[in-house]
Amino acid sequence: MRTFSSTRPATIMEVCGTHTHELFRTGIRFSLPDWVKLVSGPGCPVCVTDDRDLARVILMAKKYDLTIITFGDMVKVPTPLGSLATLRSEGKKVQVVYSPVDAVKYAMEHKDETCVFFAVGFETTMPAVAAAIQDRETLNAKNLFFMVNHKRLVPALQVLFESGRVNIDGLLLPGHVSAIIGASAYKPILSSSGIPGVVTGFSKDQMLRGIKILLKLIVNGEFDVINAYPEVVREDGNEKAQLLISSYFEVGGGFWRGLGFIPSSAMVLKKEFSHLDAQIQFPVEEPQVSSPPGCRCAEVVLGAADPASCPLFASACTPQNPVGPCMVSSEGACAAWFRYGGANLHG
Repeated sequence: MRTFSSTRPATIMEVCGTHTHELFRTGIRFSLPDWVKLVSGPGCPVCVTDDRDLARVILMAKKYDLTIITFGDMVKVPTPLGSLATLRSEGKKVQVVYSPVDAVKYAMEHKDETCVFFAVGFETTMPAVAAAIQDRETLNAKNLFFMVNHKRLVPALQVLFESGRVNIDGLLLPGHVSAIIGASAYKPILSSSGIPGVVTGFSKDQMLRGIKILLKLIVNGEFDVINAYPEVVREDGNEKAQLLISSYFEVGGGFWRGLGFIPSSAMVLKKEFSHLDAQIQFPVEEPQVSSPPGCRCAEVVLGAADPASCPLFASACTPQNPVGPCMVSSEGACAAWFRYGGANLHG
């Protein structure tokens, strides 16, 4: 990292929540030059899930006799209506799975239960959920429905740039999402903003290599989108996964924490699969939600605030008693700062 120097600060956004944690865990974040600042971006799927979408699932479970199936991180996320953990404590059935296909397996083994899989995630998760839908149809698991809350990363980045809420000099781009959509997917929006980006993996060496490449671009005032993770990521992505996604999903609008409603930023079930769409089959009223007083999670997921600037961080809000999803998720910035001592960072 001593190869480069600059007379002005350089702000790099690590978009992926896994990068956030690994940059802490490997010590890279603490060893960067003073003129380099890292900020976290909207790359934690649990963190960017809007409260109204989780609250809708909670309302479904309260109104209908449902078993809610989802990933572990979603269970503890609080909303004004409580959490899925609260539901479970009230006697409702909430089942945690590690893979979407496990939801199909659970439904097949519990045919007396009406199951709803709450599917969250970026493009990384979409193929697995599409495969689960395929299995559901093939196996005729009529008791399984899907509440789809998939997000498309690139449209959110575009809205973030246009908002002017954070000044970014370069992007460390996520390897997992990029493996699906391809490195070339970022070029239109980054070129229009003049912000360079580097796709990188998650090992210490891979991240250091990516940061070094990105800093060279920033210092030299050059624009490019470079794939520094070619062993996994192709320029055009994984065409087989993209085809599977397009078989069951189509582009739609979606709500994001901190960014509001963004057109074309979500993937929703195609109309021909409305028979397994939980929002259609189990309608509820529109949830009325608001952020907890003092919680800055909506700003943290945009890189507009660091976790330590939140008045609730490490006091009222801890992993044991989270106020916002950024402290709950294994990819959340607040959880990373709390675990690895990020509150001691300044600037």
